[in-house]
Amino acid sequence: MKKVLVSVVAVLAFALTSNAQLWIGGSIGASHTGGVEKNDPLNGGDDTKYAKTNRVSISPKIGVDLSDKLAVGLAVNYSTSTTGKMDKDNKTKTNVAGVTPFLRYTFAEFGKFGILAEVGVPVSYEFGKIVAGGNDTKTNRTLSYGLDVAPWLTYGVSDNFSLECGLNFMALYATHSVETDQNDKDHKWKNNTMGIRANSANLVNVGGLTIGFIYKF
Repeated sequence: MKKVLVSVVAVLAFALTSNAQLWIGGSIGASHTGGVEKNDPLNGGDDTKYAKTNRVSISPKIGVDLSDKLAVGLAVNYSTSTTGKMDKDNKTKTNVAGVTPFLRYTFAEFGKFGILAEVGVPVSYEFGKIVAGGNDTKTNRTLSYGLDVAPWLTYGVSDNFSLECGLNFMALYATHSVETDQNDKDHKWKNNTMGIRANSANLVNVGGLTIGFIYKF
């Protein structure tokens, strides 16, 4: 895994000192969920507030076009979420940080549209804490890495600016994760997952799409 990261960084560094096409992109997002259950006041019931969750994520990426069809790059991912009720002394906070070196190949172009396949090697580290009665307790740490192959669509708005859409509902994937018990470092849970995603009924579900942009220098 370290060799893959070093190789990607080396290619990006080479691009900065050559005529290779350099581009940047990424995404940023924020969300809030929460609610309340309205009970019948005639029966003496009080309203019940659900736990609220605030989440912020950022995923910048940089890439290099090695040719008209082949590109290599690196994405950096970070997200943080906090779940709890109105009481700030009782909540759960989860952070996920990671990097994804990737290789993409454009195998078809139709005017301003392009179809490409992207191979990514995501590596992530999840950590957090639980606050109960004002006391902090660290949650178990989880290290994950794997392989993901998915198709993408691109649309060239101009010579420098393009939109891209990741079709996450159709992909090949494999993941290995190791969760470590914070109270016993020798106690671990290891999981392996591999499979294929293909769901024609999910085409218009925005949860199955990743829409972003890239800017070429």
